Amino acid sequence: MPQIVISREYDPMGVRLAVRSRSIRMVEAIESGLARYPDMGVRGELSMHVDVHDDLAGDPGWPNVEYLDEPAELVVRIGSSTATLTFATGQVQVHLSRSLCDVPDALRLLAESVFTAAAERTGELRAVHSALVVHDGVGLMLRGASGAGKSTLAYGCLRNGWSVCSADWVYASAHRPAGRFAGYPWRLMMPADAAARFLETTTVQAVPHPTEEGERVPVHPPAAQQLLEADVNAVVLLDPSPVLAVHAIGAREAIDRFWAPALPTEHEHLAEEWVAELLARPVFVLQRGNDPMAAVQRLTELAASLR
Repeated sequence: MPQIVISREYDPMGVRLAVRSRSIRMVEAIESGLARYPDMGVRGELSMHVDVHDDLAGDPGWPNVEYLDEPAELVVRIGSSTATLTFATGQVQVHLSRSLCDVPDALRLLAESVFTAAAERTGELRAVHSALVVHDGVGLMLRGASGAGKSTLAYGCLRNGWSVCSADWVYASAHRPAGRFAGYPWRLMMPADAAARFLETTTVQAVPHPTEEGERVPVHPPAAQQLLEADVNAVVLLDPSPVLAVHAIGAREAIDRFWAPALPTEHEHLAEEWVAELLARPVFVLQRGNDPMAAVQRLTELAASLR
């Protein structure tokens, strides 16, 4: 029996995304994540065609993900499943194994990886590896390397009544002044050791995740504390010092500290002038200390001082 082809169109961030899929699960994954991004004025078109094939040896392959990023195309591979983005045409061909269709996290990653890669390559999108939390209308960008505590602090802020835009990556339009970002607040993914520090998350089952530790603990913020977009009023650069402290820093140090943990994609797609514009707002260093909720209290005091 032939597979039914599902045709849908979406407008994430302002990009026209046309999807033709033989997998309803991929459509559901797009609608639960990528399609929820608001219109941010990002321009462009992307066409995605999704087929399904029988499993091969090693499928579904999750959470092991391989990326082949070349000048003409990006290939994302999970087991025998692939998503191939041709940059010149904005065409994405996705081949899914049947077993991977049962892994929503993998499908969301495939769709969002090619989407953000296409928008970054055309210069339309700025992607920053940072968390964004908001207290009483004051947005703080939390910037640090992987493992610096972004998701831990974002969750601590959440349980202290803050709103969350993202705990990991935020996205901005290249056509708007630096400072307004969109994120994915519908789920935070915490390292197991971080989740173990909060009594209420110790019983949450970890799920496979394409990080070094191989799994993360999912947390779903209440709808009232989710923000799809937020303004950054100050940038907070995370320091792993065990001595808890917050202090302001000058422009030169701010730039150096911002770039220190930058990932390769940030070096490739973030212009120095744009970063300098972002850092024209107040910039602080947070020495995290050993108690995440004590650090959250310092962030709360900082946000109150900026109102």
